[in-house]
Amino acid sequence: MAHDVFISYSTRDQATALAVVNGLESAGIRCWIAPRDIKAGDVWAQAIVSAIAASRAMVLVFSSHANRSSHVVNEVDAAIRKGAIVVPFRIEDVMPEGAMEYHLRTRHWLDALTSDQSRHIGELVATMKGLLGQPAGPRAPETEFGPLPPKSAPAPSPSKGRPVIQSTASGFHVKLPKPSRLSPRAAKLIAGVAVAAVALIAATRYFGGTRPLEGVAFDVREATAGSEFRTTVTAKSMRFFESARGIPAFGNRVYGSRFAAAQTRYVNTEVVLELEAPGRTLQIPVGCTIFNRAGGVTGTFTLENRISANSTSWQNASGWGADRPGSWKPGPYRVECRYGDRLIARNRFEILD
Repeated sequence: MAHDVFISYSTRDQATALAVVNGLESAGIRCWIAPRDIKAGDVWAQAIVSAIAASRAMVLVFSSHANRSSHVVNEVDAAIRKGAIVVPFRIEDVMPEGAMEYHLRTRHWLDALTSDQSRHIGELVATMKGLLGQPAGPRAPETEFGPLPPKSAPAPSPSKGRPVIQSTASGFHVKLPKPSRLSPRAAKLIAGVAVAAVALIAATRYFGGTRPLEGVAFDVREATAGSEFRTTVTAKSMRFFESARGIPAFGNRVYGSRFAAAQTRYVNTEVVLELEAPGRTLQIPVGCTIFNRAGGVTGTFTLENRISANSTSWQNASGWGADRPGSWKPGPYRVECRYGDRLIARNRFEILD
């Protein structure tokens, strides 16, 4: 079903989320909500990713449960990175914390804290109608401070006889002098230089974005009643291994970065974290995304790290694939893992034909 709005919520707030859907759809606003709109046989995470990508807006049913849900945080993160409008619908008098605070601190939310639910949903409907009434089209990239200003037109080249390379949102373009002004030999030489320059830039952008990233230190903060806990964690490494559905125990994994398509079932991503013993149980949800060669999202998953009080090193792994080999398309893939909006680890693997 085509839809305009993705509904993000904690399962503990399902009754409110369904009331929101009923209100929006009664007003003609098409919604997508799990599990209603997940088809039988679909991979749950892939269905979520696809639905967010196809949405113009997200309504976040925000509560203390959503605040602590790594799955909701991942959904909000995916929506923001896709450029969708995010409208928090706050149903509990709590403030966002951790990664959720980073995402929502500059966004206006609608409060629905009293028992008059129908009135609050009516306000939400009016808000969404106004937002969705804007013409659909490519959305400008945003920062936490709002949309980026439009790029000014590139300045003309001071030398008409040299190729001009200008960066745009869709890539790099080369402007060559008109052939009539140059000898065929000179034109051929300039064309060759321009093609080489574009190839070099493209290669730099592709491989630069897939270089392994490890050893990143990041701060973890947990606020509790009357106190705040902070610690620094380092993402030591990211490695890959192939397996069936069940993940092999640590120490029994065969690591690699190149896997044959005909034999590959699940490609597992393992992230190792290092820290000083926290002295308390620590929750560090890490959201990971798998990208294909074209930059499209192949899948997302969350590493739920529940670190014990005396631990100084922690590893977690999750797999993406199918029970039978052959589901992976040949080509390079990169995996990026984030704590909130902070990129903490990146690596790549390749599926061989």
